[in-house]
Amino acid sequence: MPSIDFYYDFISPYSYLAATQVPALASRNGVEVSWIPVNLPSLIKRSGNTPPATIPKKAIYLLRDLKRWADYLQVPMKMIKPGAFDARPALNIASALEPSDRAEFSQAVFNTLWSGQVSVRQNDWLEQIFSLHKLPRQWLDLAGEKTSPALEKKTERALNAGAFGAPAFVLRGKGKPQLFWGVDRMDFLERAVQESA
Repeated sequence: MPSIDFYYDFISPYSYLAATQVPALASRNGVEVSWIPVNLPSLIKRSGNTPPATIPKKAIYLLRDLKRWADYLQVPMKMIKPGAFDARPALNIASALEPSDRAEFSQAVFNTLWSGQVSVRQNDWLEQIFSLHKLPRQWLDLAGEKTSPALEKKTERALNAGAFGAPAFVLRGKGKPQLFWGVDRMDFLERAVQESA
């Protein structure tokens, strides 16, 4: 059976949009999805890519594009200024969790932050997410302020798979693994899943 590696970072609005669609895609196609957090700034730098917000005209365009995508997917979206928060504590937690717990935790973080339910301007935004979703408090002990070895390992895995940004998907099935980048390539990903089933 084919499987998908889903690489994401909580700072990425496009990763959030993809995360809202991944469960339905997995269910429709009976495919297993591994949620794999990455340190996106590190991945971008090490792959030779450029952060999109550093290009003024592209940054303006992306604001409009994100609104279009949120409307199209019918999901809430409150923009967060690039660089407004350090996602590593949450990414460290996700990296240390078992796969099923990781998916649950990651969806809670994405949905709460990007819907505007909790503001990253508040120092306790992560604790608020735990309270809102009644997540196990012991997971907070996994946070840390710097990149954990587990997160570093997952970022290296994404880099070795050819990823240069997020969201990125690697389909494993018949033949060589296939890389798909961006929420706008999820239709191609799904078609490839069906072809390799």
